[in-house]
Amino acid sequence: MSRAGRAAGWVVALALCGVLALGVTRWTDIQFELGYAYENGDFHGWTPGFSQDYREASRWLSRAASANHPRAQYRLGILHAHGWGVPEDKVQAVAWFTRSARNGYAPACYHLGWMLHKGDGVPRNEGRAVQLLEQAAEQGMVAAHLALGRFYERGEGMPVDVAQAYKGYTLAVHFAQTRPEWFDNAAFAKRAQVAHDALALQLKPSSEAQGRTFARQWLAKFPL
Repeated sequence: MSRAGRAAGWVVALALCGVLALGVTRWTDIQFELGYAYENGDFHGWTPGFSQDYREASRWLSRAASANHPRAQYRLGILHAHGWGVPEDKVQAVAWFTRSARNGYAPACYHLGWMLHKGDGVPRNEGRAVQLLEQAAEQGMVAAHLALGRFYERGEGMPVDVAQAYKGYTLAVHFAQTRPEWFDNAAFAKRAQVAHDALALQLKPSSEAQGRTFARQWLAKFPL
């Protein structure tokens, strides 16, 4: 069967799964969904006809990413970072994460921030790393709040500030509990609680109270 025929077949399959009924009607969205399905070997738990194929995933994700689809750009960056279906290339990973981050996609902001912090495939830039992690945190991403808490606690890229660190861990716990379905937040729930409780044991009451105040003030500005 031709590629066009296979694509048409998958579009029908996706329609049967209810994807089109849910509003995923743009071709770039369908390209992303196909790429994501091949990357994972299933389509949101529906496996008939799908097997994990990173090369096929990269082909579909590349098409959507080139059309400025933020999630496709991020997933393509992941493939390049690990060498899944494409040559391992940190420079390409950074390039795709950067394009996705410019579109405001939180996981891309988070991963690019860590790469800038570590100098992984890109020159270290602590200031930009913090900006990107804050951008991800502003969307309720637990991993980003944890990272910022760690930076403040250890003085990585910024002066040590235990109240700000406690704020980060408090917000991480908050979003792990209230929005576990966002950005794999549930996977970081235990880590967030451990970091929060460990720092709480070391803090003076005044610093803990200040950290809680910072967290409340932050949440008051949160849009959702």
